[in-house]
Amino acid sequence: MSVEIPIQYDNVFGFLEDYRAHISELRYTVPTPEPLSTGQDVTVIFRVPLIGEQIPVEGRVMAPLGDRAGLQLIAEGSDGMARLEDFYRYMGRVVEQMLLSGRFKIAGQWPEGVQGTLAAGGGKASDSSAPLSERVTRGAPTLEGSVNEEALTELFMELYSQRATGVLEIRSGQGRRLAWFKSGGIVQWENDPTIEEECLGVLLARAGKLTDEQLRTSLEMMRDSGQKQGACLVEMGVLTFPKLIMSLATQVEIITRKVFALTSGTYSFSPVERLPTDVVTPPMKTPGFLFGLFKRRFVGLPPEELQGLLRGQLDRYTVFAQDVNWDDMRMKKDELGLVRILSEKSYRFRSVFSVSNMGRAKTIPVLLALAEMDILSFVDAEDQGQVQERWSRELEAKVNFQRSQNPFEVLEVHWTSQSTQIEAAYKKMKATYERYARGATLPSDLDAMRLTILENIEAAYDLVRDKPTRQKTRRKHYEKQQLENSADLLTKQGEMLMVRGKWAEVIDNLERSLELVPNSSKTVQLLDKARKRSQGYGSITTEIDL
Repeated sequence: MSVEIPIQYDNVFGFLEDYRAHISELRYTVPTPEPLSTGQDVTVIFRVPLIGEQIPVEGRVMAPLGDRAGLQLIAEGSDGMARLEDFYRYMGRVVEQMLLSGRFKIAGQWPEGVQGTLAAGGGKASDSSAPLSERVTRGAPTLEGSVNEEALTELFMELYSQRATGVLEIRSGQGRRLAWFKSGGIVQWENDPTIEEECLGVLLARAGKLTDEQLRTSLEMMRDSGQKQGACLVEMGVLTFPKLIMSLATQVEIITRKVFALTSGTYSFSPVERLPTDVVTPPMKTPGFLFGLFKRRFVGLPPEELQGLLRGQLDRYTVFAQDVNWDDMRMKKDELGLVRILSEKSYRFRSVFSVSNMGRAKTIPVLLALAEMDILSFVDAEDQGQVQERWSRELEAKVNFQRSQNPFEVLEVHWTSQSTQIEAAYKKMKATYERYARGATLPSDLDAMRLTILENIEAAYDLVRDKPTRQKTRRKHYEKQQLENSADLLTKQGEMLMVRGKWAEVIDNLERSLELVPNSSKTVQLLDKARKRSQGYGSITTEIDL
């Protein structure tokens, strides 16, 4: 049965960004009401502002992550996916027309002296051509400090966790930069003085997305019309509106990477209540940006330098921070798989590589990048909360499993097994749960589950420990036809094993067959010959020639 998961978007632009980055690629990470398993069917119920109804989309769990799950969405034959795509494209056309009208502007670099108007609250016109710094009143700084990579990482993660809206001012040898934050992510940079190589048109030209002629034409249109360069490029047909938004988001990340390269300067952050409505670039996914930044760095380090970084951590345990929004990490499927593995159990760092779903060369940069962001920590002892949570999941799963199984399944032996196999399985399982967690003292609720498991093991063993009782138990749980079919199969397997001379296996198969169907004369004769042959009497020919 498919699990329904509702997803509510507070604003259209949050959905548009998610659709562009994740949903359109048919991969989507969602919070789950309870842990899901790989391959489980899911129905995501999308609720998006301006869409007057719920949109269901089918999916399948590809990467269980505890309270979250990475999904593979199903597009084929999906009316829901088609409706989401139609809405995405429709919104792109609407905003594109707003842009082309000249009454609205897009966040980005504006040439000095350009004039324009913006429809503000209550219909009052305001000067949207002015930089944000001249249109928004800032209060006193609430966060201040020196500029370096470590400090900026901590600051950006703090603003992300607060979902802060405001302006970050950075002063350095490069001049003055203003980063405008919305809901914890940057939507626009302003530089004083203007840095030409960071302007949108120049970045597109250097990336091969814009010819020199198109760049010159867009600059002329800017002077003549007073529009931003992005609006001119859309009007020229060089960019679609969705591609413009993507380009502006890329511009934000390029400038942010340059800021993270600064080694000196000061910063101050001042909150504001809201940004002007003409700022439509979606907020940068701060965790995803930082993860990519650090991962690329570690990928490029020489092996000996990586070994030096790892040396002091190999015997320490890995622990993830709580309440991480893995959606915003922009991780690949295999990277999310690694997170799932390490979330289920705390490993010594040196043991991580033996359980990783990726090679060592890919695993190390991912873990070190998460460590730089303080999402992953290395501790001297296992986190007891995480350990007890794992014990709880294991014990609860075992109790639930035993509750619905017959005695053979409780002992985890095949139902045709004899006393020897059953005895070995019983002793192994009993020892496991008598010294569960290496004999650690468990909380009372966990110990109660452990004792229940041991009681179930004893009860199951009592029903299968001797042959008569075992035969009666089989007849209760298996049909006569199943007994006869399995007995026949075991006898045939015994005959084939005779040719190979594997007498111990022959005898085991035939004894198990007779325990299922005691009156088979053929099996009795084969077993008699097999026992004699195992002691050196007779020949293979006489044993199988009945």
